[in-house]
Amino acid sequence: MTNHHNNYEIAAKKIVDHVGKVIVIGVPLGIGKPIGLLNALYRLAESDQSINLTVMTALTFSRPTIKNELEKRFVEPILDRMIQDYEEPLYEKARKSQQLPRNIRIIEFFLTPGQYLHNDYVQQNYISQSYSSVVKDSSIYSVNVIGQQVTHSKLNREQYSLSCNTDLFHQLVEQLKKFQHANKKIAIVAEINLNLPFMPGDDAVLTADAFTDIIDTGHYKALFAIPRDELSAQDHLIGLYTSCLIKDDSCMQLGIGKLNNAIANALIMRHSHNEVYLSALKQLSVNEKFGEIIASVGSLGSFDRGLYASTEMLSDDYMHLYKEGILKKRVYDHVGLQQLLNTQTIKEQITPDIIDILLKNKIINARLTIDDVAFLLKFGIFKTGVRYHEDNLILPSGVEVLADLTLIQAKQKIIESCLGDYLKTGKIIHAGFFVGSTEFYQQLHDLPCSELQQIAMTSIVRTNTLLWSYELSKLQRQHTRFINFAMMVTLGGAVVSDGLKDLREVSGVGGQFDFVNMAFTLPEARSIIVCRSVREANKQLASNIIWEYTNQTIPRYLRDIVVTEYGIADCRGKADSEVIQSLLNITDSRFQDALLAKAKKSGKLSKNYEIPTCFRRNYPSVILPVIQKLQAKDYFKPYPFGSDLTQDEQVIEHALLYLKNRTKFSLIILILASFLLFNTDKFNPYLQRMNLQHPKNIKDFLFKKLLQIAIRNSFMGYCRG
Repeated sequence: MTNHHNNYEIAAKKIVDHVGKVIVIGVPLGIGKPIGLLNALYRLAESDQSINLTVMTALTFSRPTIKNELEKRFVEPILDRMIQDYEEPLYEKARKSQQLPRNIRIIEFFLTPGQYLHNDYVQQNYISQSYSSVVKDSSIYSVNVIGQQVTHSKLNREQYSLSCNTDLFHQLVEQLKKFQHANKKIAIVAEINLNLPFMPGDDAVLTADAFTDIIDTGHYKALFAIPRDELSAQDHLIGLYTSCLIKDDSCMQLGIGKLNNAIANALIMRHSHNEVYLSALKQLSVNEKFGEIIASVGSLGSFDRGLYASTEMLSDDYMHLYKEGILKKRVYDHVGLQQLLNTQTIKEQITPDIIDILLKNKIINARLTIDDVAFLLKFGIFKTGVRYHEDNLILPSGVEVLADLTLIQAKQKIIESCLGDYLKTGKIIHAGFFVGSTEFYQQLHDLPCSELQQIAMTSIVRTNTLLWSYELSKLQRQHTRFINFAMMVTLGGAVVSDGLKDLREVSGVGGQFDFVNMAFTLPEARSIIVCRSVREANKQLASNIIWEYTNQTIPRYLRDIVVTEYGIADCRGKADSEVIQSLLNITDSRFQDALLAKAKKSGKLSKNYEIPTCFRRNYPSVILPVIQKLQAKDYFKPYPFGSDLTQDEQVIEHALLYLKNRTKFSLIILILASFLLFNTDKFNPYLQRMNLQHPKNIKDFLFKKLLQIAIRNSFMGYCRG
């Protein structure tokens, strides 16, 4: 029996009464957390110290903590607009202040990037593991409650969709059922939130009896929306180089991060504005520098057959590629059928010769069996309504035909009366979970069922490993490009993506190791690590191509392709000296000499080796004009897919970043200089947005003057008038 509740507090109390006072609850990463239930359990444990509550999850979303008053004035109205009435987990506020009650523990395997570097509690309760091993490894914690937000069908309230994170649910349920067999109490809880898109599919859709408890209060909170970041010229260059490495009729995976926006934008440009795209590559001398790797790994034409995506995370970027007609390649979960499609022996449009092809390739029997007919119906080769009964096919009209393809007349009748029009059940995307903008969530809501069925929310075991089916993985993921972001890359080819050298965790391993490992296992697959060549550290420029680092996410024996804004380094299968040379070629020239000297000192490069002249001009001043000229023609825009900020807010954002990058001394100089700046109506929209048009005190007055001069110095071109 499924227990139905309309109150979180009552539901939480009944779950504790049933399971016991030791609650270990597993909940999804990102969106999908049952926050109403979690908060009710938190309040219960906070008031009753005899209850021990452990929450196992990842990627907890919450409003950022902003201490700078100017930034707070700017950010808070945007957050109110974007995430609306999103309800934050109570544990997060206590965790940020490191004041969790002693009987409550929060464990995560993937953190919001960079948010907890100085939080001892989070650092001590982080688990370093690949996403694909999370459920298996969590068995040591004896999870006894699963909680997840779900939605129900508008047409059938008895149909529930997990929407995303289907894998954690199904795998944890299997684990909990072992507890049940040992007479231990468990709870499998669904929390209804109709703001979640109803995602179809075998893994996602369940009935009420899949849960022990269903909570529906009738009040549904907003989903956490991710802001769309501004792309720099460097980001666009990384996207441009990466787009050269993706073949038509292939499979693609994109990781987490705003560089995916740049890659998607470049792919759309390649597909829809190919002449402009090729011209940009020519100006960057891409063929002369990287023509060999592009010819062997990628292509530069439009996507006639299209791409298929198998990805851990579904995001806005995939929807943009789908709308532009790039993400359109469908795959099918049948080895024989997929082989025929790969060789173009058959197409998705069904033709009369398909029966002979299936017979020749021993996919069906000449005397059709019930399993043969089930296969033909499942994939749309037979039209809906055809039935098998005692060696006969019964047509929708009621006419019976012998299910025997050795008989000429029966075969002809079957071809004339039973064949469908197009193959069915094809998927353009397999994904584990989704996170994105408000617009992205709405797009999923609005997609017609026929299109939504092409997106399969499925297990991480499927997207991040080959364990589900190596044979189908090979066939569906032809020429896969696994694209993931790194913080740093060593000259030996090792990748640093998750943590710092002192072991403080920035984010998490997630699926990166799994994807890189698959790139070495699948034929013709490649791993592409994208990395900005430089970063600002303590207000000084530092190289992200480095000599060594103690904390490595991907070891150098799995080195493959690395892309920076200066180009492409092919590191797979190469000798150490060749790898170092390739990576030096895409390093910012301000850091090349020091790295070159280290390589020579270690004996990894010959004493007389010199970096080729064409790679000695890796300076922003050399490459940025190419993008800037195209931006003037409305390509490579800072917000290629739209912004969550108004135009005035974009100006203010640049001004605040300008101030953030100043030293304390230069800020004092700016404040003094601001008194020489006369008031002008040009600043009014920005001052009004920041509630500084009419200062109420000295602090407001100083903020007003500082903002004015920052706008003038950083982004005056955007000022009105």
